[in-house]
Amino acid sequence: MKVLLLEPDEYYQSQLLELLGREFDVITARDRSSAENLFNSTAPDMLVSELMLSDGPSFEFLEKLRRDPNNSTLPIIIFSQISTLPDIEAALTIGVNGYFVKGQNHVNDVKKLLLNLTPEAHTADNAS
Repeated sequence: MKVLLLEPDEYYQSQLLELLGREFDVITARDRSSAENLFNSTAPDMLVSELMLSDGPSFEFLEKLRRDPNNSTLPIIIFSQISTLPDIEAALTIGVNGYFVKGQNHVNDVKKLLLNLTPEAHTADNAS
C-alpha cells in the first residue's frame, strides 16, 4: 500500500516516515503543490496530512480529492497541530477517516488507524 505523507515539519515527517515505512511504501511532500503533483503521478492508496502548510491550509486539496469520484473512499488521516473544534469539524465534514492532534496523539496512533483502514484488515475482519 502506498501512503502519501503531506507533512511540512521535518521532525514529524521523519518520525512518520520511519514508523509507517515499516508497513507501507511512503512518499513524502512538504507542501500542497508538491502533494498534488505526487498524488497525480503516483496514485497513492492513502493520505496522511497536516492541515497547516507553507503554501496554505490543506483543506482545499482535501476537498478536491473528495469531489473526485475516484478518491471518494480514499483513506485520509489528519495529523495536525490544529486542535480547534471548528477546524476539526471542518476536516470531518470533508470526510477524513481520522483526526489526530500533535502533542495529544502519537505517530503510532496514525499507524494503527492506517493499518485498520487497509483492505487486508477488512478482509481479515470479515473472515473472522
